[in-house]
Amino acid sequence: MTSPFRQFSTPELQLQLDQFLDDKDARIRRLEHAGAVYWAKKVEALSLRWRLQKGDPKVAFEAERAGFYALQKAGVPVPEIAAEGPSFMVTKDSGPILADLLAQQIGALSDRNTAMAAAGRELALMHAKGLSHGRPAIKDMCWDGTALRFLDFERYSNHRNTPTGHMQDLIIMVHSCYAFAQAEYPEITAATDAYRAHDRFGIWDMAATWCAKKRWLDWVSKPLQWGNREGAKEFKAIPMTLRAFGVGV
Repeated sequence: MTSPFRQFSTPELQLQLDQFLDDKDARIRRLEHAGAVYWAKKVEALSLRWRLQKGDPKVAFEAERAGFYALQKAGVPVPEIAAEGPSFMVTKDSGPILADLLAQQIGALSDRNTAMAAAGRELALMHAKGLSHGRPAIKDMCWDGTALRFLDFERYSNHRNTPTGHMQDLIIMVHSCYAFAQAEYPEITAATDAYRAHDRFGIWDMAATWCAKKRWLDWVSKPLQWGNREGAKEFKAIPMTLRAFGVGV
């Protein structure tokens, strides 16, 4: 992996970046100048307790950087890097995240269908290259009206670049759709149909088989699906995810 570190040539943007890097409490910040929008991200500052739970943030950041470059080199759609340093990266804005488009039902249904179909298609094409994202939730995908791009590669690892890793990617994407939507919207079907249309290695069938064996997850999580407690949306998405893979619950 090569990542030549570089800064902004525009003084106004560089000033915003410097202020962000000097802010010890900031991890992600929106930068803007002359109508152009960028997102700056740096190594997370963690207390000892959180370091013990989450691991070394520098290792996680470098894993994300490595994933970014590996996917970019393979032709997977990722944002363009505008500036970069040992502890930070700045990427060009790639449009709203799919989670917002779906959950808030933004725009026309036909446009949302197009965006979600692009998500399913691009994930399948990534898998066809032998690569896995690691955690392709729809909050980590952006749509600018013409192209989809993947974000956040902290879970990227070479050992996940396997059919099993692809299967896990697919289930994570589908589950995240229902967790954010809390409904079985047609846009989600557009995403799954597009994945299946471009699935070259039977990943969908692998996921369906796995889900059939895990139908008990719906039964044991029923008490956690009730109410609006924290995390309930993820549990409520379980039966909808199982149904998407043909499992009657």
